[in-house]
Amino acid sequence: MNIAAALILMLFGGIINGSFALPSKHMTKWRFENVWINYALWAFIILPWLVMWFLAPQILQIYLATPMKLILVIIFGGFLFGVGQMFFALAIDMIGIGLAFVINLGLGIGLGFALPLIIQHPEKIATPFGIVTLAGTILAIIGLVISNQAGILRDREKNRDIGSEVPVKTKHMLGVILAAFAGLSSASQNFIFSYTYSMHDLATGMGANQFAAANIIWPGYLLCGFIPYFLYMLYLHFKNRSFSFYAQSCSGKYIFFALIMGIFWYGSLLFYSKASQIIGALGPIIGWPLFMVLIILSSSFWGWKHNEWEGCGEKPKKVMKFGLIFLVAAVIVLGYSSSINI
Repeated sequence: MNIAAALILMLFGGIINGSFALPSKHMTKWRFENVWINYALWAFIILPWLVMWFLAPQILQIYLATPMKLILVIIFGGFLFGVGQMFFALAIDMIGIGLAFVINLGLGIGLGFALPLIIQHPEKIATPFGIVTLAGTILAIIGLVISNQAGILRDREKNRDIGSEVPVKTKHMLGVILAAFAGLSSASQNFIFSYTYSMHDLATGMGANQFAAANIIWPGYLLCGFIPYFLYMLYLHFKNRSFSFYAQSCSGKYIFFALIMGIFWYGSLLFYSKASQIIGALGPIIGWPLFMVLIILSSSFWGWKHNEWEGCGEKPKKVMKFGLIFLVAAVIVLGYSSSINI
């Protein structure tokens, strides 16, 4: 029953995370920086602290009691994550929701799985659990490599009529690089979540409930992540004179859309953290690749739904579908690996 509940939470979290960027497509009268700074305010600052103060009013005391080593890890990891999220927003703008998620989460899956396993639980590598989980992760990475190739073919076909392909290739490659860095920051996110797992026991020992304890690192982590992200978006506001866009009549509705984005993104973290807690100490190893694949499948669905693959011919679509087969297989294998652990 516990593992079934964890998988359901992971599934729901993956779906809403893969869907969080959708409202941005309807905020057409705002500039890029207007959209993403408002999203970040909700996702990184307002929602995490409001939710945690409601669940665990003693959160500041818990942070003060946390060893300085863990606090420094949270600060560094959060800052790295903020830079990665900034790059991810740029990658979505350059190469689309579906492909940006694929590349970002490809690296996030591999390293996010490998670092906690190798560094914290090396004794599990050669066990049936470790082998099956590794097999599922490899299937996911193969699916992502194939999907990335499909994206390259898609962009090439869409821009066949352009006289020179150099600008197109340059933009695509830059988008890939930015998404890849975001993937590295995503991997560090899971490693830090796993590395600071002792904060869970500290939080429960100070009176926090199990759900609050599972999510205790996010307010501090995301606060640190917000700093580089906010500074860059603020720079774009001044550079592009974007403050004037808030005077439009649509701004109230757009702020609500940004709130929805924040709820979906931060909400997915809550579901992931609780699912990992249910699984146990190995939750980040089992749960992270499964969570990432579910996000990819969800975001890929929306990429198809919003015609990101229209006008590119049949070959890129066939390649992408082949990649998705590997991703679905990865979900099945990773779900099985969690039952081995239990």
